[in-house]
Amino acid sequence: MAVRIPRSARFTLALNAGTNQATGAMIRRSISFSNLIPGSDAEAIYDVAEAIGGLLSMPTVAVTVTEIDQIIV
Repeated sequence: MAVRIPRSARFTLALNAGTNQATGAMIRRSISFSNLIPGSDAEAIYDVAEAIGGLLSMPTVAVTVTEIDQIIV
């Protein structure tokens, strides 16, 4: 039987950095924050991301969470 052990987590803010003049597509930039507790509550993560996003000069367009787990067999 395999066991899943949470190791680390981070969240990333995707930011709107303007528009590409040639294509009209949105230019995205991102900033990541590590040391997130694996399995953290989504609402708490969103609240922190919203607070940080409010301090930045570019608007936040997405928040993603990445969790790293180890599988022990």
